[in-house]
Amino acid sequence: MTPAIRALGAGLLAVLRRPLLIAAAALAMFAATLPFGLILGAELQTELAHQQPVSQGVTEIDPEWWQEFGERAEGLAATFTPMILGFAAPLDNLSSLLDGTRRPLILLGPYALSIVVWAFLWGAALDRFVHGQAGSGFWRAGVTTFLPFAGISVIAAGLMLLLYFTLHWLLFGAIAETLQSAASTEQGAFAGRLLLYLVFGAALVFVSLVAGYARVILVVSKGRAVASALTASWRFVRAHVGSVVTLYLLTGALFVALLIAYGTLEVYGGSQVGGWRGVAIAQVYIVARLTIRLTFGASELRLYEDRQAAAINHRKIA
Repeated sequence: MTPAIRALGAGLLAVLRRPLLIAAAALAMFAATLPFGLILGAELQTELAHQQPVSQGVTEIDPEWWQEFGERAEGLAATFTPMILGFAAPLDNLSSLLDGTRRPLILLGPYALSIVVWAFLWGAALDRFVHGQAGSGFWRAGVTTFLPFAGISVIAAGLMLLLYFTLHWLLFGAIAETLQSAASTEQGAFAGRLLLYLVFGAALVFVSLVAGYARVILVVSKGRAVASALTASWRFVRAHVGSVVTLYLLTGALFVALLIAYGTLEVYGGSQVGGWRGVAIAQVYIVARLTIRLTFGASELRLYEDRQAAAINHRKIA
């Protein structure tokens, strides 16, 4: 069994053994999105107050009203588009991530709040994965590592933004035009663009991995500075790139399987998964996605501990 598979199994088991941790993550994300949801809900209520009453037998959204609303909506209300519904939402996020689509500036608020929430959650979760019940406690562990983890997230976000202004601009500018003009078929043009997506995606993944293992190192080796943890993480990822990438792909496969299940249920379920059923399924998807995210953090921790233990044993034998 490879180190990556062992780490994934141990990480998944560590998360499933702690359902309260999953519940805490779900509750934290709900609390973080609630203010923005209330603001948007108030704007929609104001808009709908001027519309004709909707029949109880109607199950479809009025597309004409939605189009008119989108044309005059501003701020947070401008994000209320058909792409937020069901399976379209994660696909739209992925497309925007790779294509570098500009989002409304109003979304900087939720994004910043997400960084704050996860800076706390990762500290509490990783401490629990390392020390179990003997750890610092959920609240204390999250507070202790909050500032360093927030710093890592801000640095990672800055590096990713830099990649969009440099590497993304280069790949999908001159290089993309060259590949498209050189391609003799549509399949060739698609393959060339897919290659560019892979290159840019790999750069984003690398930044994310270094940030992730830096958090692990800060929890395992207390007292390190953020710069020292990032340097150690860089060295670890470079030294164990095979196991690190394999673990990332395995965890990514879990997420892809979740997306396929979600999309299949929505496409083939039709109107049967609308209404409260659709809302319930969407919430199950969110909880499952959070579980996978926590699993990835726990798996990174197990892989780091496994590789460090192997290195210590190797030095003893030598």
